[in-house]
Amino acid sequence: MDLAIFEDSSTVGSWEHVLIICEFKAPNVDAGVSQLETYLAREPRARMGFWTNGADDVRVYKLPDGGFLHQRGRGIPQPGEDLTKASKEPLTFADLKVPKNGELRSVFKRLLDVVVARDSKATRSDMQLDQLCNLLLMKLESDTNGEYDQSKKLAFQLSDAGEAYTARKMREDFKALKTLRPEIFAEDDNTDLILDDDTISEVVFELSALNLLEVRPEAISSAFQVFRRANLKAGEGQYFTPARVIEAGIEALDIHPTDKIIDPACGTGGFLVEAFLAIASKGTGPRAEAQARTWAHRQVFGVDKDSINVKLARALMVSLGDGSVNIHAGDSIREHRWKTDYPYLETPLSDGSFTVVVTNPPFGKNLKVSAADSRSNQYTIAKEAKGRYVDLEIGLIFLERSYRLLAKGGRLGIILPETYFFSSTYKWLPGWLESRFTLRGVFNIPMEAFQGFCRAKTNFYVFEKK
Repeated sequence: MDLAIFEDSSTVGSWEHVLIICEFKAPNVDAGVSQLETYLAREPRARMGFWTNGADDVRVYKLPDGGFLHQRGRGIPQPGEDLTKASKEPLTFADLKVPKNGELRSVFKRLLDVVVARDSKATRSDMQLDQLCNLLLMKLESDTNGEYDQSKKLAFQLSDAGEAYTARKMREDFKALKTLRPEIFAEDDNTDLILDDDTISEVVFELSALNLLEVRPEAISSAFQVFRRANLKAGEGQYFTPARVIEAGIEALDIHPTDKIIDPACGTGGFLVEAFLAIASKGTGPRAEAQARTWAHRQVFGVDKDSINVKLARALMVSLGDGSVNIHAGDSIREHRWKTDYPYLETPLSDGSFTVVVTNPPFGKNLKVSAADSRSNQYTIAKEAKGRYVDLEIGLIFLERSYRLLAKGGRLGIILPETYFFSSTYKWLPGWLESRFTLRGVFNIPMEAFQGFCRAKTNFYVFEKK
């Protein structure tokens, strides 16, 4: 191109900040327009192209639906102009396009980069993810409503009244959504969309023309890995579980429609989503996915202490067809606090109510449950070694929590450090396991799986409750 215009001098060369692409050429406007449309189609952030030959000029705006708006004789664009334009006609569900393979993942990555690099109000990473999740949930709600009446104007789209109006409308719609779907936003302290007007318009521009309801579940899951990685907290023992580990673990557990499954440290729901995909793949006929959604709504549960993880998991389950009501923010280990702090956990996490528990609990030598907490919850594993309650690694406490959650004959799949089973420090562990579990399999996880997060050698253990 002849000239690229960025937001300011500090962002020159950064694709997230390019605003306008310029061409200054003869011979005519039509040739200039064609060249600008080609460039704009390949430059994801740029919103406008400008062409002039010194006598004539044309502006080419890229629209959310993939089309272009041409405006001749407007002159050189000025600072402060709104470069994001709505589609020529309001979008309906029938106008939406299902993203191609890998496209949704690229869009999510782009949006995350833009929010991190540009938003002036959401400056913390957890806040940025939370806000992106809010907008994604709004988009999913808009698509769901639009599917019922495919000729009706969709709520989630740019307004031709401009950026400020679009942002104000989105904030109003978000408040309405929280009132309409309180179960999704349970335990959510953020009452507003706090992203700035420009960022909200950018997210709406990127997502508004996509059909998220007809994206294959595995593509949705892959796209969400962008958000999963962004929400890692290695200091708290949260590690990204690679997709291949999740897939192999769920295959080993052999999930069936009769199973009721929980991940008591679910993160953003990787194991739960893979279980959904496994059930969907077992079905036959046109109702296979609908039956899988019904199963997820009734039989799939998750708990995590991190509210951002929970919202991401809920958003992912909503995009797959729901089950989000069973994903809870809370502490699945400290049961003595449920009545006061997490009353909504008491009924779903009742002892002996699950046929499958699958989890990758936090682990690390400094991540321990105190002796006092173990005594309050009567975790026998914490006093197995010395005959009295001691501070114990949280991963081992999850073994007993899983035992309690499981029905007789239920299966547990759990990722734990290998040292628990081979080090003399834990020579007491086989004795505790003997009366409670039958070991059905040990799957080697190469150290590279968690490289960059920790150096612990882990395995995926499969147990059956005696």
